[in-house]
Amino acid sequence: MGSLFRILVVAGALLAIVFWSMPFIDYMWLSNDELQILDLGGFGSKLPQSEAYYWFTLLLWLVISAGLYFYKKNARTAFVVCLIVFTFAGLFAGLFDGIMVLSPIEAALSSIITLSDGAIIAIMYFTSVNAKFNENI
Repeated sequence: MGSLFRILVVAGALLAIVFWSMPFIDYMWLSNDELQILDLGGFGSKLPQSEAYYWFTLLLWLVISAGLYFYKKNARTAFVVCLIVFTFAGLFAGLFDGIMVLSPIEAALSSIITLSDGAIIAIMYFTSVNAKFNENI
């Protein structure tokens, strides 16, 4: 179970890197019309978005993922807390930013990341992996 957990953590981290990079590489395969449609989303329309904050959240996610890979108990707690905080922050920001427009690839990546996060939580709390976190205090 530990190897499956580690594969999920690494896959989730790699998918997060790809997902965070999508706005910078979408132009490689999307037409100009499709890019204009993506620009119709409300991201940053009312609350200015900081690129430093954008990349800091990815860095934070990768640091937490590294801690999960090595079964650090603090990383497990941080993972759950960040998931909750980012979920509510996304809901709150949605009230001010409006709709989010994603390309099909971004939508698929978002769904896969969400599923892998759920699997990571289930494995780290409800399987033998839980004991490995309790060993590394």
